[in-house]
Amino acid sequence: MLRAAPHGIFSWDFTVYDAAGSPVAEIDMAAFREKAEVMIGEVACRVYREGWMSGPFVLESGGHVLMRAVKPSAFRRSFDLAYDDCRYTLRARSAFGRTFVLLEEERLLGTVAPDHAFTRKLTAELPEAMPLAVRVFILWLVILLWKRAADDAASG
Repeated sequence: MLRAAPHGIFSWDFTVYDAAGSPVAEIDMAAFREKAEVMIGEVACRVYREGWMSGPFVLESGGHVLMRAVKPSAFRRSFDLAYDDCRYTLRARSAFGRTFVLLEEERLLGTVAPDHAFTRKLTAELPEAMPLAVRVFILWLVILLWKRAADDAASG
């Protein structure tokens, strides 16, 4: 299990904690583009979109791509994920909720959910067999969709 909390009420930067409550990663969101710097312990990772307005989202560490996420439709809150030879789907559990599920084919592997309706703090139940960087990337994708929804709501 991972938990994450924003650095402040208006911040989209997050600290990620393990089940024992120890910090294990920092997500530093970019101000203008859909990218972030992620520190996992002493290891720096980059998450970014390959294209300016389209293209896959990428998790990169040490110049190597670890995972890709493709948004198959602009109208659905979902991603197709590729990690090694594995294929996953990350999608919203319901049309209006903020909980996301991680699936392998149609088998439920995990969830990422807000702690309650009025917070951006979250809890993620993702497979421990996945590297921490991959699990944090999945958190970032969910946070990114939450940020998009908040930005859309704020713009009217």
